[in-house]
Amino acid sequence: MRRKQEWRDATNGPDHLDVETMMRAMGALHSGVVSIAFAPIGIGPSGGVLTTAEIHFHTLPGSSLPMIVGATANWPCNQCKSFWGHLYHLLHRLDYEISKAYKNEALWQ
Repeated sequence: MRRKQEWRDATNGPDHLDVETMMRAMGALHSGVVSIAFAPIGIGPSGGVLTTAEIHFHTLPGSSLPMIVGATANWPCNQCKSFWGHLYHLLHRLDYEISKAYKNEALWQ
């Protein structure tokens, strides 16, 4: 019974499999390791969560790329319906930041 509920919920938007797949694809494409971290905001019980997505590039000495590129966003947000959807959107923002690090304006203009 529980399994059917998980499958039904998985079609309502991005879930953990989509986020993991996107992280692995971005890491392979850009030769790095993608990570996601989150931490509470403020000192109260309902301050929300700060989410951070970063890529740690496998760079050689003298590379023009920075070693780390990141993107941050607060949850809850007005754009996303679920936490997994929020993380998926954050990965898209990270990809935008990576394109800026490559200084390839054709990718982001």
